[in-house]
Amino acid sequence: MSKRDYYDVLGVPKSSTEKEIKKAYKRLAMKYHPDKNQGDAQAADKFKEIKEAYEILTDADKRGQYDDYGHAAFKNGGMGGGGGFGGFEDIFGGAFGGGGRSRGGFGGGFEDMFSQQRQPRPKKGQDRQFNLTVEFAEAINGCEQIIELPINGVNKKINVKVPAGIEDGEKIRFVGKGEAGAFGGPAGDLLIQINTRPHTHLKRDGNDLICPVTTDFVTAALGGEVEIQTLESRFKLKVPAGTQSGRKFRMKEKGVKSRKGMTGDLMVEIIVATPTNLNEKQKELLMEFKELA
Repeated sequence: MSKRDYYDVLGVPKSSTEKEIKKAYKRLAMKYHPDKNQGDAQAADKFKEIKEAYEILTDADKRGQYDDYGHAAFKNGGMGGGGGFGGFEDIFGGAFGGGGRSRGGFGGGFEDMFSQQRQPRPKKGQDRQFNLTVEFAEAINGCEQIIELPINGVNKKINVKVPAGIEDGEKIRFVGKGEAGAFGGPAGDLLIQINTRPHTHLKRDGNDLICPVTTDFVTAALGGEVEIQTLESRFKLKVPAGTQSGRKFRMKEKGVKSRKGMTGDLMVEIIVATPTNLNEKQKELLMEFKELA
C-alpha cells in the first residue's frame, strides 16, 4: 500500500511554514493520540502516520529531500524510530507519557492536560470607585463618615475615615472591598474619591490657605486694621498705610497641615473696595483731595 503525501496527512499545503505544520500536527495528534483512543487500532495507525509526517516536515534537511524525491528519499535509511509514539512530548511538554507507561504502553496524563486547560485561571475582581463629598473644614481637619454602597449586588456600609489634610480629588483605597474575584481570584479594591465643597471665603492652594479680605480705600490709604476669620479663629491684622489692592500678607504655619505633617501658611489678600453712590459732600472732598495730591 503506497504512503500518503505527508502534506495531505497533516492537511496543509506544501507552502506551509513550520509554525503552521506544528499547529496542524498538534490538532491531529490531540485527536488521534492512543491515550484518547484506547483500543482503537485505526487511531493508533493514524497517529503513527501524522507523527511520521510531522518529523519529516519539521526537519529542514528531510523536508528538502522529501520535496525533491518524495517517499523515495527515505526508503533505504528509514525514519529511525518512526514507528513508535515518542516525540509527542516535544509539542505538549510531556503531557502524554513521562515516566510511566500505563494504559497499554502509552504515557498517562492526557486527561490531566485537558483538565488543566479546562480550569480557567483565577481572576481578580474589578475595582469599584465612588465619590464622597465633604465640607471644606472636614477635609482640612479630618472626619469620619459611614456610607452605604452597592457592591456585588448588596448594599454594604463602609466606615470612611477621611484623614486630616486630604486634598480635593484624592482617593482612599480599601483593599479587597471591591467586586468578587472569579475562579478563586482575589476581590478587587474599593476606591473612595474625596471631593471638597467650596468654602464661603477661604481657598486652598496646596497646603496654603488663601483668605481674601475687603477693606475701604481710606483704611488702605491711611492704614488700620482688618478682621480675619479663618476656620477656627478670628483675629485682626494691621494694614500699613498705602496698602494696594491685591497685596498679600503671609502668616507662617497658619495654613493646612498635610498628611505628611507639613503645615502651610495663611495668605491674607487685601482687596480695596471702590466707593459707589457718593453724595455731593463726598464728591467735593474727593475732588479737593485730587487737587491737593
